[in-house]
Amino acid sequence: MKVLLVLLLGLAFVLADHDHDHHHHHEPYVVKTHDDLVTYRTFCADKVHAGEELVEKYKKWQYPDDAVTHCYLECIFQKFGFYEPEHGFDVHKIHVQLAGSGAQVNHSDETHQKIAHCAETHSKEGDSCSKAYHAGMCFMNANLQLVQHSVQV
Repeated sequence: MKVLLVLLLGLAFVLADHDHDHHHHHEPYVVKTHDDLVTYRTFCADKVHAGEELVEKYKKWQYPDDAVTHCYLECIFQKFGFYEPEHGFDVHKIHVQLAGSGAQVNHSDETHQKIAHCAETHSKEGDSCSKAYHAGMCFMNANLQLVQHSVQV
């Protein structure tokens, strides 16, 4: 479930900068696993100095609207390869991650459009951490079931 949330957040972040996604999607994307997520969580919690209480919330897919959490999610999305501060989100990579390894992705379908909408809606909000957080929360709120399903593998 946590991996799905991370994937969903990543998808939202990719959408946050849809204008730039054409710079990214030509690179092959390797779908990340639950083990990858666990590794990224530990790395990012240490990087942003998240306290034990926050880390426990993250494990339950709870992401408070605070500066530490904003940068934690930005870090997670960067580790997944969904987000770069200079370019924003890569909607295509988020969609591929949500679809899962070996799945065919239709970049004109509803899921892709939801991801792109969240990315575009939040692409100009504050700093890089805030953009990543708000776009990620947008996508998770719109597609939580899909996100949760994608990381149960």
